[in-house]
Amino acid sequence: MDSCWRIFVLVLVAARSSAANTEQLRGFRAHDFAKFAGAMQPTVAASTLSRVETEWRSQALQFVECKADATRSDCGLMQSAFQKSCSTIVNAVVAASSGDRETVAEYMAVVCNEPQLNDWKHERCQSFAKAISNTLTADSYQNRVKLNAGGLCVGFWASMSNAEGSRVAQEHALQAKHIEEERAKAAKRAKEAAEALAAAEAKHRKIEEKRRAVEEQHRRQVAEKAAQEAKLVAEREAAAKAAAARRAAEKAALEAKMRQRNEAAQKAAEAQAAEADAKLAQAKHDEQETKRNIADAEAETAKRALHQPQPVAKAAKVAQSAKDIAAAAPRPEKSQESHAAVTGKKIINHKQ
Repeated sequence: MDSCWRIFVLVLVAARSSAANTEQLRGFRAHDFAKFAGAMQPTVAASTLSRVETEWRSQALQFVECKADATRSDCGLMQSAFQKSCSTIVNAVVAASSGDRETVAEYMAVVCNEPQLNDWKHERCQSFAKAISNTLTADSYQNRVKLNAGGLCVGFWASMSNAEGSRVAQEHALQAKHIEEERAKAAKRAKEAAEALAAAEAKHRKIEEKRRAVEEQHRRQVAEKAAQEAKLVAEREAAAKAAAARRAAEKAALEAKMRQRNEAAQKAAEAQAAEADAKLAQAKHDEQETKRNIADAEAETAKRALHQPQPVAKAAKVAQSAKDIAAAAPRPEKSQESHAAVTGKKIINHKQ
């Protein structure tokens, strides 16, 4: 810092290196300011003042931070360093201009408008120039001899430190606002991310539910199909069993019916056989009876023949009666009928 304002002072002192420059400063007016500004080298002064203002701003910021810290007690060091450099520069400017207020104002206006002093440095340079002009009086001698540079710098320090404090407070407020905005943005992003995550999870759950529903439906369809197939198989097996049972029942019924028919036929045959046997026995009995009757008739005939002769007609009648008896008798077999016929014929032949 000391090197900056010393350079600035050297620039101003260089402008006083000759008596001609001093006389020029005393009689300076607006029409020959350009010639004077060239002699004072405002470009070099502006470059140096730019570095000085950077140092002053740093000191003011350190002062504001120091005041904000209740544990520190060395805040006056920053102000003292500024006071020293500020007083030196003010005295050098006044000495270089021989205390002429207008010359100082016009020169500082040129310096402040240099491109090295832009933005806040331009404003700070104008404030510094105004503080110097307000402190100077119309009496150049009094300005050179009794200038209160310390009071000027104390006021300028107060103004500068307050401005820096306000700027820092504003920056802190802006920073806090920015942090709050970033926090709000982060919270919004987090909320949006949470909502997006919740939406994604809900979508995933919906997809999973749909997938499970499809799987469940497929499982039910497979189970239903398997049940239907099992039912069809069971029905087919039941139908096959029923058909087999029906066929078995029909077969059994047919066999039973055949047995019944066979038994009935056998019984009928047995009955017929018994009836035939009975008829045969009756035929035999009738044959024997016939034979007895014939024998009796023959005996009677023979007996009568002994006593008196009988006509042939009567013999024929007896033969006819024998034939009628033989015809009335059952004839189960042809042999029996033939036997009866033969017997009848024998009787007829005998009668004749």
